[in-house]
Formats: sequence, structure tokens, C-alpha cells
Amino acid sequence: MSLRKISSAVLLATSVAWGLAQAQCAPSPIYAGPPMRSAPEAVWQKDFKRSIDGELPVELQKALGDALDKMLAHVPAASVAVAIPGEGIWSATRGLARKESPQSVVPDQPFQVASTAKTFTAAVVLQLVEEGKLRLDDTIDKWFPDAPNAKLTTIEQLLRHTSGLVSFNALPSLGAAYRTPADVIALGMSQKPQFCPGTNWSYTNTGYAMLGVIVEKVDGAPFADVLTKRLIKPLALKHTAMRKPGVELPVATGHAAGRPVDAPDQYATPYAAGALASTAGDLAVFWHALLAGKVLPGEAVHRMFTGMPAMLGPYVGSNAFYGMGVQLYDVPDGPGLMLGHSGGIEGFTSIVAYVPADDVYIAVSFNEKKVPAEAGLWALLRAVRTYRVLH
Repeated sequence: MSLRKISSAVLLATSVAWGLAQAQCAPSPIYAGPPMRSAPEAVWQKDFKRSIDGELPVELQKALGDALDKMLAHVPAASVAVAIPGEGIWSATRGLARKESPQSVVPDQPFQVASTAKTFTAAVVLQLVEEGKLRLDDTIDKWFPDAPNAKLTTIEQLLRHTSGLVSFNALPSLGAAYRTPADVIALGMSQKPQFCPGTNWSYTNTGYAMLGVIVEKVDGAPFADVLTKRLIKPLALKHTAMRKPGVELPVATGHAAGRPVDAPDQYATPYAAGALASTAGDLAVFWHALLAGKVLPGEAVHRMFTGMPAMLGPYVGSNAFYGMGVQLYDVPDGPGLMLGHSGGIEGFTSIVAYVPADDVYIAVSFNEKKVPAEAGLWALLRAVRTYRVLH
């Protein structure tokens, strides 16, 4: 629902509520949310500049392919990639793009990779910060004067999900049809904030939709075009695109419990919060470039992984913490420590991560909502570990 469609009475009541909320919030907030941590300093001792060009050993490729084939007993199709600095990269897409009226995937067919897009969005915002066009402490009233606590909410709080804004996708009124960025932002803004900016943590797609609009205003072009200019073309991500309404892309069909799902909005509604279509190979290349300093200076990348609250609530990760468009995972009985981002959207799950202990990048996308992509990452990582023990 856009603000234009809200009655004058509701608008007045909402404005009063926002005014009270803003009056009660302090410009210097005291954080009282979930416990925080940062990426260990030892992580940054790695030589991230080593290339991932080239092919992995044939025997390792076979082991990874066998692991992928086992995944296909649980999902219609998967796009996976494993990149090892100094050695090379392997990627594959196998299975059914659609189960009913079966259609096989084609090589490098994109999948919807959902919130893994947030790292792309954060990277563009931080590039603008590096260029002096934005500041992390800029408040959002310049672009969204009617937002709750607009004069107190900062760019950095949007990046870190500490704004208190309600996530538009949590609202039943969102519906399934395409909604414009203005519509979804208005939906999120129409709700009473969950907490004062900077005092707590709660995952909100509304904040990332706002960041997309801010990028458009600052860079003077549609967000999809900015993403293409700044990241997709420079990094040669040939199978990556931000979805636009009415624009068909050869994306695999999403499924839920083995049944194809309908997405009348063509997955464009999430916008800068998660409308990305991509392949596991492109995700691995992007994350290698990010950590290698090809997207942002090293210090800016390090800051993304500092002051990360534990991801508590409806978007719980497995011992996961959230920074500026990035996640830190710590799974002692599995992969261990990882730097990356997960995603989930109707019919799809995805993850891309760097595992410092193994010095490997892994990306996985499934076109099945009921199977976590993290399970695929763990299977591929076990294959890498087993291969190394034997060789």
C-alpha cells in the first residue's frame, strides 16, 4: 500500500505516532541488542589477492561433482562453485530447471539468489562513501523526510539492520504482485518502529530498499544500471542481473517441496534487498574480488565485518552475526568460521562464503525453498577436506 492510498486520518495518526517515537529516541543511542562480535584479526592475515583463475585438479572436480549429484536427490537443480586461491575455480549447474513438464537446466543458468544481493548493495553504498558522495553517519531525512526517526537513522544503521524499521516482506499486505520500491518502502514506513535507531538489531528489507533509492539519487541512474556499471561489468559477472518488472530472464523455476512456485512479480519486488539473479560461479568471483580489495579498499572491507550483532529473531542463522551487508558464521561442528551471506526467497535458497581455515570460497544456489543451501556448502566443503586428506 502506498502512502497515497492511506486515508488522511490514518496518516495523521501515524504522523503523531512517529513524532512520539522520534521524541523518545536519543541522537546518541545506547545499544542493548544481541551480543556482537567481529571477524578475528587472523582472518585478515590471509593473502586474498591470489588469483582464482584456472581449473582445479581433475580428481577434486570429480569429488565435487559427486557431491553435487547427491544433492540432486533433494532438490530439482543446483548451481554450485568452489574456488581455491592459487589453484582455480570449478562451477557446475545440474538438474531440472522445472520439475513439472520437466526442463533441464542449461549451463550457467541463473537462479534467484535473494539476500546475497545485500552484499552487492552494501558494496555500492560503501564505494559512494569512499568517493565522498555519502557518509555513513548521514541521516536519511534528506531522502525520506517522513520516515520514522528520519533525523536519527543513519546510512550505517540501514546497512547493519539497526534502524528499527519494520521489514516490508513481514507484512501480509505486501501481496504477491509486483510492488515498486516506493510502495515497499511506504509499507515499512507505515509501521511503528521496532526500536529506536542504533539500540537493537532486526533484519529489515525496508532499509535495503531505501539504500537502493539513495544510491539512485546520489549516482543519478537506476539502481540496476549502477550495479552493472560499478560491479557486474568490471568484474565480468556475465550471468548476474538485478531483476526488473516486465523483463524476462532465463532463470530457473523456483520450487517448494518439489512443486513449482508462481512468482507474478518476477522476483523484482525485493529490489536492492534481494532481486538479484546470478550463478554460484559469479557469486564466488564477486566475493573473491571483494575480499581481494578489487571492490573496496581493504580497510573498508574489514569494517564491514566489525560490530556484528548475533542474528536473533525470524532470520536466525546458525551461530550467525551481521555486519554491513555481510554475515559472519561460526559453526564449530561443521564448516567452522565463514565470511559470507545467505539468501532465501520463494522457491530458492542460496549461500556464498569464504572459509578461512580451508582457504576456499564456496557458493550454492538451490531452486527448492525447503532445502537450505548451507547443506550444499557443507557437502562441498567435506569433499574438499576429504580430497586434501587423501592427497
